[in-house]
Amino acid sequence: MTDGGISNTGALPYLKRMMQFSWQRNALLADAAANIDDPDHRRRDVPVAEFQAAMKAARERDQGLPTAMPIPGGQGPFADTEGIRFLPDGIRLDPVETGDFRQHDGNDRNLERVMQDLAENALSFRLASELFRKEHDILRSAIRERP
Repeated sequence: MTDGGISNTGALPYLKRMMQFSWQRNALLADAAANIDDPDHRRRDVPVAEFQAAMKAARERDQGLPTAMPIPGGQGPFADTEGIRFLPDGIRLDPVETGDFRQHDGNDRNLERVMQDLAENALSFRLASELFRKEHDILRSAIRERP
């Protein structure tokens, strides 16, 4: 990346954004689980595919490759999308109603789907945080000049 600094090179900025996205999305999913029995509750979420497309486009821009995704705003190579705004110190999500499983009481209730999304999101966060930690361990070893 062109932002400078050793912590903004390689996979680190992408892992950081992945952890930020997973953290923010977890709040949306936890809200859906907490309100599973509330009448007229509408589940809100940001599609993971939208985030993945933004990450892919950022990587292509970072590598100097042409990309179909324009940069209307954002931070560095990360371009804002319809539901995701990239800020210097985080991500802001603009979720939309999913409306997948509307029930007779107006609730968008599907406990199995919410639990599946929570589990997948937790695994995504854990993967990104483990890789982020390993990258920092490598940097620390290089700075200390020993493994």
